[in-house]
Amino acid sequence: MRTPSDGERAALADLLAGLEGMADDVDAEVIQTLIYDIGKAQNYENLRDWFKALYEILLGQSHGPRMGTFIKLFGRKEMCELIRKVIG
Repeated sequence: MRTPSDGERAALADLLAGLEGMADDVDAEVIQTLIYDIGKAQNYENLRDWFKALYEILLGQSHGPRMGTFIKLFGRKEMCELIRKVIG
């Protein structure tokens, strides 16, 4: 795992806020859409860079599973806790 840049930290804070506002039974596609929307709002030229940052920062690898599905399986609350730890 790596430390996020200031820009990545801001995007992760947006992701945390979005996840915290969702119900526990939210659909994986809704989570995936939230992640895409945050990447676009943070002006990532290539959304792959945003997903790569998520994988590196949260999972310690350069690629990984579909994030919406992963968060749904891992647990929304658990992912929120992980993001809080990462962004300090």
